[in-house]
Amino acid sequence: MKEIALIGTPNCGKTTLFNRLTGTRQRTGNWPGVTVERKDGKLLLGSNTALLVDLPGVYTLHDESHGLEARVALDYVLSGQPDLILLVMDATRLPQQLELLPELLATGTPVILVVNMLDSAAIENIHIDLNALAHSAGLSVAGVISSSGRGIPSLKAQITQALTTPLVAPRNSSPIDITDAAQKSYRASNNISRTEKIDRWLLHPKLALPFFLLIMYLLFTIAVNLGAVFIDFFDIVLGSLFVDGTRWLLASAGSPEWLQAVLSDGLGGGIQLVGTFIPVIGFLYLCMSVLEDSGYLSRAAFVIDRLMAKIGLPGQAFIPLIIGFGCNVPSVMAARSLGQASARLTTIFIAPFMSCGARLSVYVFVGTAFFPSQAQNAIFTLYLLGIAVAVLSAWLLRRKLFSHAVGANITEMPAYHRPLLRNVLTQTWHRLYSFSWRAGKRIVAVVLVLSVFSSFSPDGSWGNQDTENSALSVTGKWLTPLFTPMGIGENNWPATVGLFTGLFAKEVVVGTLDTLYSPKNSDDRSSEPPELLQNFTRALTSIIDNAKGLTAALTDPLGIRSAQEATTTAQPHSYAAMQTLFPSSWGAFCYLVFILLYAPCVATIGVMQREAGHVWLGFSVVWSLLLSYWLASVLWHLSLLSRTPVYAIGWIIASSMALYGSYKFIIHYMKKEVQEQIPVVNLPS
Repeated sequence: MKEIALIGTPNCGKTTLFNRLTGTRQRTGNWPGVTVERKDGKLLLGSNTALLVDLPGVYTLHDESHGLEARVALDYVLSGQPDLILLVMDATRLPQQLELLPELLATGTPVILVVNMLDSAAIENIHIDLNALAHSAGLSVAGVISSSGRGIPSLKAQITQALTTPLVAPRNSSPIDITDAAQKSYRASNNISRTEKIDRWLLHPKLALPFFLLIMYLLFTIAVNLGAVFIDFFDIVLGSLFVDGTRWLLASAGSPEWLQAVLSDGLGGGIQLVGTFIPVIGFLYLCMSVLEDSGYLSRAAFVIDRLMAKIGLPGQAFIPLIIGFGCNVPSVMAARSLGQASARLTTIFIAPFMSCGARLSVYVFVGTAFFPSQAQNAIFTLYLLGIAVAVLSAWLLRRKLFSHAVGANITEMPAYHRPLLRNVLTQTWHRLYSFSWRAGKRIVAVVLVLSVFSSFSPDGSWGNQDTENSALSVTGKWLTPLFTPMGIGENNWPATVGLFTGLFAKEVVVGTLDTLYSPKNSDDRSSEPPELLQNFTRALTSIIDNAKGLTAALTDPLGIRSAQEATTTAQPHSYAAMQTLFPSSWGAFCYLVFILLYAPCVATIGVMQREAGHVWLGFSVVWSLLLSYWLASVLWHLSLLSRTPVYAIGWIIASSMALYGSYKFIIHYMKKEVQEQIPVVNLPS
């Protein structure tokens, strides 16, 4: 099968053209040996079929500042695999887009120039003479409007001809020839374009930042809150089918309890957990695709670039981080939009330090029990602490691991245009499918292991979830002395168990604490068949009920007020027991500090492994555990200075030295890993 490489700069409409040419005949995967996504699809050319390979967007094949993307594109183009190269160019920026052409011609592979977005060029008062461009460049030129499909049949005909009668690549082309070609074919009007009119406001020195914050607020609010409307629907429906339904069928068939735990709580619970992330992630991708297609996303990165540069990150990194306040999973997934590998890895590393909405429920539950009148101040402090740790970690990574990496941020400003619904939905679907299938497999595997561990008891019995008899609870009792230095109390094993169940999802900590501090005496989960029709009706009703709270979400973006209202129905016995087992309110706050930093949930772990690899994931988790334990224990021992000053000072000094030694060891180990994955480019002196 003939292979065709589709290449172009970011924001040139390449994805829209790829979707138009391949339709639903697409697949995604990783390039061999790297985590950069590869997308290819079948292109039907009459009775023949060709493989269309969508290469990462690059400005030049030899720009190491763009890391893996440029290397992947260069390796594939030079591999000899492509029989034809389609250079996709934005008609509104033709002179800049042609700068990639000499590098492609030097490979000896036939090239077709595809001038895209002719409609946007017309709106911007730009005229493109395709015949003059073809004559000057000596290449076949196709003019298309990929959003509407105009010019696609002619492009397919040119591709067919090129594959049957190979074009001869003019190796004598030079930058001077390309400049001449651009001058003869490109003519812009002196009138102020639509894009310039819009940018006068959105890129205004004083208004750019407020506009940016407003748009990011809307992105965050729409993605998280609109997605949350459908979370209960997926939770109820998938739980009824895969958890309750599977358990009832297995119990009716007389299957052993261990099999019920594995298939219903493990496999079914994992599917249910993945399903609850689909709405938020889906709406996030939808909003991101709209911003990408409109042309604003590159401007957003430009606006915030100066502030982010202080910690060694490009402006684009701000978007994944702010999304992390809603959910860390889409935050990590959104980091793939960053061109530089060092920036992408750093953003993935610090994204879990952003306090997600799931952690907020834990903050409110514990805070209401111990310091109800100051809960909002404690929560705000935790949010600021997470941001501070993220900034410090990013600075350390830049200073110790990526100090020699090029930090330039090259971003072109595409013309504004109306997002194409077809393109937005296609992009959203493929990204959502990628998360559900690839990250979902890892999430299900971890949930299965933890579910079995939670159901099994050392006495050989099963079905011990949320009881002190489960292996998870027994392990919690055994490990509780390890956590007493951070102030949870010597006999406070439910708090330790909450740390383990929090790996499922941070909001699970609330259910665990409430259950273990006031345990139930019976469990009849498998005695009755699930009411599928009733549950489905309840799931539909939840959409209506949750939709009514959208207005409140706009006025309470962090959800603090609604979370406090939700905790008013908490069982008083659980609060009383929790207050008894924690030595003080300060100990409870130290516990929350550990919850903030100690480890991401399994869903986040799954996507971190998917996006950055197991080595970087291990580095991130180990650093989080060490830092969270050190910070929580130091805060606790600061409260002991007045009573046991020698012991408290000794612990603070010893733990700080241990953290520093661990930090040096981790950095030493990771330097080799980073050098193998990211080419080092020395800046000129």
